Amino acid sequence: MISGLGRWLMVVGVSLVLPSLAFAQEAVLSGTITDSTNAVLPGAMIRAINEASGNTFEAVADQRGGYRIPVRIGTYRLTAELSGFSTVTRTGVELLVGQSAVINLQMAPGGIAEAVSVTGQSPLLDTTTSSLGGNVDPRQVQELPVNGRNWIALSLLAPGSRTNPSATGAAAQTPLPDRNNGEAREFQLNIDGQQVSADIGTGGQPKYSQDSIAEFQFITNRFDATMGRSTGVQVNVVTKSGTNQVAGLVRGNFRNSRFNAENPVLHRVEPIDNQQLSTAVGGPLVKDKLHYFGNYEYERRRNPRSMWT
Repeated sequence: MISGLGRWLMVVGVSLVLPSLAFAQEAVLSGTITDSTNAVLPGAMIRAINEASGNTFEAVADQRGGYRIPVRIGTYRLTAELSGFSTVTRTGVELLVGQSAVINLQMAPGGIAEAVSVTGQSPLLDTTTSSLGGNVDPRQVQELPVNGRNWIALSLLAPGSRTNPSATGAAAQTPLPDRNNGEAREFQLNIDGQQVSADIGTGGQPKYSQDSIAEFQFITNRFDATMGRSTGVQVNVVTKSGTNQVAGLVRGNFRNSRFNAENPVLHRVEPIDNQQLSTAVGGPLVKDKLHYFGNYEYERRRNPRSMWT
């Protein structure tokens, strides 16, 4: 019989494994391995190493020299190895959520100890999909100012996004498709591959701390079958995870009527009293293998409103 401690350890173990499975395909690396004569090289070992976490993803080139590696978001170092050929390394391959990068590598005959380093930027245009939309990268999520720390408002940076001018509250900040008579129920929010928004209703999105969001993708049209349950826009979010470096933050945001100007129509200052405190920390449990990340945010709000009774 499994003891209480054994059950607890089992739950913890499953909790640690399931997120890694959910993160398995946030982006895709693919390409063809050839030699100096452009002949394909089947059997080449390709490794994609995340430069921040050290996580390694591997694949073997098929009979046509092609490879395909589902990976997590981040910046990668890509290497190709094959007996009788010099090892080729490509650095600085950055992938955002939902992106597919085609990286072709060319290997030259050489000794086992020889290595060739190739530098270059990832393709800016993804030719593997016809989806319309855009990405909000980690730097934009953390550095661009948004009202009330509502990070979903950054989706307005993507083409085809707008808000509902007739809505109020959270629904007013929900992105809508850029077409006539768009409705808030057409918005779907997916976090780490799991839908978290309601299938029906016109309310706003669930609230998550801005400090727990790594980046997100905004798709307005032509999304594939994996993004069902909505005829409108799709927002695919990836939360933060730990890296090989211990890092954290403590943040405080305070808004008060004393800092506001007088409303030019009402000729008075609109009352507002809002405080937001957030802390986050992440780091390695097992270097290059297992990492942790945690976030907590507290909000205190006292905004008097007039309501019909």
